[in-house]
Amino acid sequence: MMVFVATVVWGASSLLLFTGLTARAQEGLVQLEAVTLTSAEQAEIHAGEVILREVPSPGLKGRTYEAVGILAGTLEEALAIVTDYRRHAEFMPKVERTVVTDESDAVALVEQYLKLPLGVHKRYRLRYTCRKGDGGFRVDWVKVPWPEVPLSQSVVDTSGYWQIARFGEGRLLAVYHVYTDPGRVPLGMKGLALSLSKHEIPKVIERVRQRLAAGVARQE
Repeated sequence: MMVFVATVVWGASSLLLFTGLTARAQEGLVQLEAVTLTSAEQAEIHAGEVILREVPSPGLKGRTYEAVGILAGTLEEALAIVTDYRRHAEFMPKVERTVVTDESDAVALVEQYLKLPLGVHKRYRLRYTCRKGDGGFRVDWVKVPWPEVPLSQSVVDTSGYWQIARFGEGRLLAVYHVYTDPGRVPLGMKGLALSLSKHEIPKVIERVRQRLAAGVARQE
């Protein structure tokens, strides 16, 4: 039997701590990251806002951002949506289409085709790994080699994860965490490219909310 414990703790410093303990699931071990929110951020997410923050990436040329927000729904519904790789173009930023080349219950290999501003198109291959526990799940992705695609048509690196866990009755705490190093972009446009990507990140959680409210997962 799978065992998972998730705890919400109020500290003396008015920080909201979400602590995930290791859970043994059929696909392996899931270790949920602790999510720390200031009292102001906590008030925002309870008001229905999605917060966006930059995460330090020491030694890396790219940038890491994460969005945090509350979803209304079940873990099963949320999992069905975020792992519906064939429909990522419907809610993931700049994704024009996807091709799933290999898939099992725990791992999927997905080719993503992006349509970016200024008529730029990129493509890369991601390996998704899903791990589940009774109280939450985590879906990690990393860029993997695609020898046929030159770097000029791809990005240097990208990785990230979804982490979604129970957060009270009928609610889920969702974290969408992503690192991207776009590599070479036209002169003077790198800041704009990163800025555009940054502001797309909270929209991902908002679109998952919309899909949950529309019952997309239940229609599968």
